[in-house]
Amino acid sequence: TPNTNILRSSRGHQRRQTMPSDSGTYSLHTPPGSFRSFKILIAAEYSSIPVSIPEYDAAKVSQLSPAGRPPVLVTPSGAHLFESGAIARYFSSLRKEETGLMGRGIYEEAEVDMWCDWAASELELPGSVWVYPVVGHMPYYESAHNKAKSDLAKSLSALESHLSEGSKKCLVGSRITLADVAAACALVYPFKLVCDKSYLKPYKNVLRWFKACAEEPQFKAVIGEVTMCKEELTASGQIKSEEKKQ
Repeated sequence: TPNTNILRSSRGHQRRQTMPSDSGTYSLHTPPGSFRSFKILIAAEYSSIPVSIPEYDAAKVSQLSPAGRPPVLVTPSGAHLFESGAIARYFSSLRKEETGLMGRGIYEEAEVDMWCDWAASELELPGSVWVYPVVGHMPYYESAHNKAKSDLAKSLSALESHLSEGSKKCLVGSRITLADVAAACALVYPFKLVCDKSYLKPYKNVLRWFKACAEEPQFKAVIGEVTMCKEELTASGQIKSEEKKQ
């Protein structure tokens, strides 16, 4: 059974459920605490777009999405969008001239897409493999755990190298874009639950950037205050594996 208590503190966006749903409101079907939906809701915050979150219904989602999985966005016109990256890009594009979330100009837009795609494969994947056993979403396998830690470290090194060039404040350009939103959201749970101070010691520029993102009002409205991990949380299978070695 998933340990939902661990995730409960990152459900800042759940307050949106109290918003009235009307013809001009978007509805996002997502389970509580989904990091993939964080980037959608933060993009909506930057774009000042109201989003309601109905009580999650897996059967409803399977009807709305050809993929049969969340998140799914229902627009005011009744049209459906699925896949978190596509929905986040959609909200980021609605008022992109005002917000700059998609970058300035064609080249920056491509850079934003580049970092979003990179974050999905190089941050979300290893981060999930490391965190999911801790919260009960998947079994613990030592080989998968070790590879996830190693892969995430490689990705953080790449991020550190990019951000250290001229002490960049953002991944693309000089202001926050969807690239920052997507990458930071992929790191919320790893940084809160498993990446302790010693693990993150080599990545001072990543930490500087991440904490700056987390302090943005639009981030706080969705994920609340982010408390960094002090001691790595472990999965039950991980504990048993370590005990056998002693």
